[in-house]
Amino acid sequence: MGERGVEQGALTSEATTKSFSRDQIEKLLPQQPPFLFLDEAVVAERRVRANYLLRGEEDFFRGHFPGNPTTPAAIVFEALGQAGCLWLWTVADKQARREILFAASDGARFFRKTGPGDRLLLEVVVMRIFGRAAIFSGKVSVRGEEVARVKRLTLILLEENGRGRKLAGSLSCR
Repeated sequence: MGERGVEQGALTSEATTKSFSRDQIEKLLPQQPPFLFLDEAVVAERRVRANYLLRGEEDFFRGHFPGNPTTPAAIVFEALGQAGCLWLWTVADKQARREILFAASDGARFFRKTGPGDRLLLEVVVMRIFGRAAIFSGKVSVRGEEVARVKRLTLILLEENGRGRKLAGSLSCR
């Protein structure tokens, strides 16, 4: 991915790709500003590449190391999770459009801090789909330098059962 936005060239080997603008992402995902951390994305059959510009006006910068604004690690990993949600909402069966929850992350590592003016380049790759869970690997970079990675990021689907929410049935992909 390039510094100025999501590059589609690296995805040409994928069978199908679809680009999404910030406005389109807002219409799809339940996460909304100020807690939406995707500006644009390219969704492919088994991968999402996206980016988010840290504008400096995000509320978390006011209290997270005032005078030295630093992006909380949880926000960076949330952005990866949102990219996974976008994949689930656009590639998985339309029946999968249920509530999606973050279930686990394994092998999460941070390598450098980020702050205002940095553009997070995000990539999640589908590793495995089973039952109601989708497992992704993910990485984040800024200006070609790796910022963070996660070996396994697991998202699960919930559905209404009349008595409240429960885990959904199987997830299947087209």
